[in-house]
Amino acid sequence: MKRNHIIDSIIDSGLITEGAYIIAGVSGGPDSLCMLHALAQLADSYDLNIVPVHVNHKLRAEADAEEDNVVRITDRMGLDCITFEADCKGLAEELKISTEEAGRQIRYEIFDEVASQIEADNIPRNNILIAVAHNADDQAETVLFRLLRGTGIHGLSGIPAVRNSEAGYMIVRPLIDIERSEIEQYIKDNKLHPNIDASNMTNDYTRNRIRNDLIPHLEKNYNPNIRQALRRFAQLADMDDTLLNEIAITSMDGSISFDHEPERILLDLKNIRTNPVPINTRIAGFILQTMRLERFASFELITQITSMMYSDNPSGQVDLPLGGRAYREYDTIIFTDADGEVIIQPDTSIRMVPQVMLIKDFHPDEEFMYAAFDFDKFNEAYPGKVGELKLRTRQEGDYLPMKKGSKKIQDLLVDSKVMKRARDSILMVAIENEVLWILPSKYFAGRQEQEKGRFSPKYHITDSTERVLLIEIADNI
Repeated sequence: MKRNHIIDSIIDSGLITEGAYIIAGVSGGPDSLCMLHALAQLADSYDLNIVPVHVNHKLRAEADAEEDNVVRITDRMGLDCITFEADCKGLAEELKISTEEAGRQIRYEIFDEVASQIEADNIPRNNILIAVAHNADDQAETVLFRLLRGTGIHGLSGIPAVRNSEAGYMIVRPLIDIERSEIEQYIKDNKLHPNIDASNMTNDYTRNRIRNDLIPHLEKNYNPNIRQALRRFAQLADMDDTLLNEIAITSMDGSISFDHEPERILLDLKNIRTNPVPINTRIAGFILQTMRLERFASFELITQITSMMYSDNPSGQVDLPLGGRAYREYDTIIFTDADGEVIIQPDTSIRMVPQVMLIKDFHPDEEFMYAAFDFDKFNEAYPGKVGELKLRTRQEGDYLPMKKGSKKIQDLLVDSKVMKRARDSILMVAIENEVLWILPSKYFAGRQEQEKGRFSPKYHITDSTERVLLIEIADNI
């Protein structure tokens, strides 16, 4: 293995563990290509299983060509790249966010989905890493960007080297201490041919203006070492942020409880009202994070919740994003989401239509919701029992077959972050206690499960399939 400073830095970081399955986000740009190549150099000595993932955002004319380039590069490295296409513009319009933020959200959802597929093959969750290629210059730019927008100490701590994804997988940043100039030299030394995003050279985005104009101006006129200064500032802020978080977590021990019917978070104020304000603002932030509202946790919202903690008034209410609310009843603040005390009911307007056909006649209409399985495999397991397939909600003992073993439906719904009051609304096609297909639902955390659901791999269609069991979902007329 050819060693250099970047590979030594990745080793010294301790982020890469022996025998890990690493999902590497690869745009094909210099940063991600450098990261992938360096990880590939470590693969044999560290027994790494590297899974490159490329997301084509379909935002630029060059996107398809860049995807092809990534596939060629990973193929030359002996790696199989998984590619995805994403409708960033559509998501941005739906959520009223920038295409940049939409792209980021989609990428991390896809990384989680790939991680869940790896875990389904009985790979321990703590042995799966998601690697992304933020570097030291990105760190400096992020701190300055957040400072200009207005942020607290947590925002000023910059990009963490390690954090958990939405689904609980570990995200690592092996290049976070590597400067962009070192990456460019690595690319040159190893004769790599990255994709170059010309939009990075324009000033259409605030971050680009910071990178192309503001930081060079500060380097020239104020501090030639401004990037290093910003990174040191982030390290100091991170230390303070970590300490305050630990104090807040210790302080709220015993003060938070959960009701599940209805689903609510209860904050007991008796012990925490004497806390300093910075500690209680963090407790409010933790609760919003638990409710998956952290992206809406503005200074104003946190201040409103914190003010209610200290108020002499035994009642009060704060409207939360997406229709939820926080309201005080004497020494307790109760947090509920939009549906508050409503148990979500299953959709009774649809029905299941199973059909058996020859593989040559299998031409499903993509506009309809459907699942398809190898009929002969199914019939071997349940001879003559197609008529016993049911479209229903979960029952005690239900399980979904995996590539290796099986998973209880209860555990799957918990792992997929389906809130408790929505779990009995999830519909599935099952025979006895074996589930073939969990229908898509907006209550799943992952985009794949929201759009396609989850399928049993036990009866997958293969090249040897002769007959197909097609299950379509139709209106209940």
